[in-house]
Amino acid sequence: MHELTGVLRKSALLGQPLTIQGTRTGIAAGAVPDGGLIISLSRMDAVVGPGSGIATHPTVVVQPGVSLSALRRHLASAFPTHLFTPDPTETSASIGGMAACNASGACSFAYGPTRAHIEALTVVLADGDTLVLRRGHDKADGSRFSLTTDRGRLISGELPHIPMPAVKNSAGYWVKPDMDLLDLFVGSEGTLGILAEIELRLQPKPLQTLGILCFFADETDALACVQALRAAAAAAAPHTLAAIEYFDADALRLIRTSTAHTGLLLPPSKPEWNVALYLEWALSSGAASPAELTSNVLVSCHGDPRDTWLASDAPSLDKLKTFRHAVPEQVNALIAERKRHHPDLTKLGTDFSVPDDTLPDIMRLYRRDLATARLEHVIFGHIGNNHLHVNILPRDMTEYAEGKRLVRSWAEQVVAWGGSVSGEHGIGRLKKELLAVMAGPEGLAGMRRLKAIFDPAGRLNPGRLID
Repeated sequence: MHELTGVLRKSALLGQPLTIQGTRTGIAAGAVPDGGLIISLSRMDAVVGPGSGIATHPTVVVQPGVSLSALRRHLASAFPTHLFTPDPTETSASIGGMAACNASGACSFAYGPTRAHIEALTVVLADGDTLVLRRGHDKADGSRFSLTTDRGRLISGELPHIPMPAVKNSAGYWVKPDMDLLDLFVGSEGTLGILAEIELRLQPKPLQTLGILCFFADETDALACVQALRAAAAAAAPHTLAAIEYFDADALRLIRTSTAHTGLLLPPSKPEWNVALYLEWALSSGAASPAELTSNVLVSCHGDPRDTWLASDAPSLDKLKTFRHAVPEQVNALIAERKRHHPDLTKLGTDFSVPDDTLPDIMRLYRRDLATARLEHVIFGHIGNNHLHVNILPRDMTEYAEGKRLVRSWAEQVVAWGGSVSGEHGIGRLKKELLAVMAGPEGLAGMRRLKAIFDPAGRLNPGRLID
C-alpha cells in the first residue's frame, strides 16, 4: 500500500488523471483509459489474513486484486465451514472490482450484493491520504459527515439528497441519512477513492446445496412460478431459497448451439421446453427437503416436476452452472463473429431491476418492443430480484442504433416504475446517459458535489459514472 500512496501523492503534484483497473472483467468500460496514468491493482493480490470478525460471523481481509476464485480457494482451507456469498458469473473478477461496482450474482436473491458483506475498508484518496472505515463505527450524523485521514486532514460535508430506489441497485453513489460512510465507496466505481484493503464478512456454508432446473412451455406460467416461489419460500425455513434464475426460449436456443459446438455434457432437452428457471436451495439440517414444496409450486403453475434436472452433488451442480454460464459466453462469441464485419458493433445489454409487482409488465414491454423492432435477442438473469438482462444482438449498425433507442425508452419506463437502470454492472463510461434518466439533473449535481469533496481536482476515474 505504501507504493500506492506514493504514486497518488506524486500524481497529485503533477495533476495527472488516473484510471484504476482491477482484472478488467467489468462490462461498462470503467477500466478503459483516456489519457493520464493507469493504476493496476492486479498485483495487490494478497489475502492479508483473518479480520477482527463480528459477533456472529468471521471476517477475512484481502487486497483489491484478489480474484473471486482465489478467495474461494483460500476460504476452502482457512475457513472450511464458511463462504463469501456474492457470486458474479466471472470468477476471475477481483474483489476490489466487485466492491467498486457492488457486484452481486445469482445468490444475491437471498444474501444481497457485495455491499452487504463488507465490514471495513481502507481507502486511499486522490492525494495519497488514507481513510480506515468500519461498519457501525464511521457513520453520518443525519446528512452531515466528518472524517479524518491518516495525515490529520479533515474531510467534512453534507450528503446530497439522491432518491434510492427500493430495488436491487448499483447505479451511482449510495446515499442515505445516518449511513455507514464506507458505503459511499462501495459502488462508487473508483471515483471517490481507491479500495486498498477490504474486510469481508463470511457466511456459514449450507449443509448441502440443491439445484433444480425446471422447464415450462409458456412464459406466463414461468413468471407465475417465480411469484409463487417467492411467496412460498418462507415456509421452507430453515432452508433458504438462494437463487431464482431465468432463461427464455432464445437463451435456451443459444445453449443448445453452445452444447453442439463445445460438446458440453448436459442432460437431453425437449423441443417444447421454451422457458427455464434455475432454483438453488441452501439446505440446513433438521428439516424436510424443500423438493416437495418446489414440486407443488411447479404443479400449481402448470409445470411438470418430471421436466426438471436435479443436482445435489458437486459434479452435477457444476453441470448446471455450466448451463447457466453458457448464455453470456455464447452471446459474446456471436458478437465477436459479427464484429469481424462491423468493427464498431457491440451487444446491447440491459441491467434493469424493477419492483416485484411490475415484473409481468416489464416482460410484456420487452416482448412487444423487440417483436416490433425485429431485433435478435436473448433474455436471462436474476428474475428472483426482477433483474433480467436483455441482450440485443444487432447484425449491423442500423440495428445497433435501434437497439440503443429501445434501451433508452425502457430506462425511462423502469425509472417511472421505481426501478434502477443498473442492478449490478455499474455505470462506467457506457451507461451515463441511463444514470441521467434515473438521477435527473439534481441527482447528478449532488453526485458531483460529493465527488468534489473527496476528489476536488476530479482526477480519479474521470469520465466514469458522472461527467
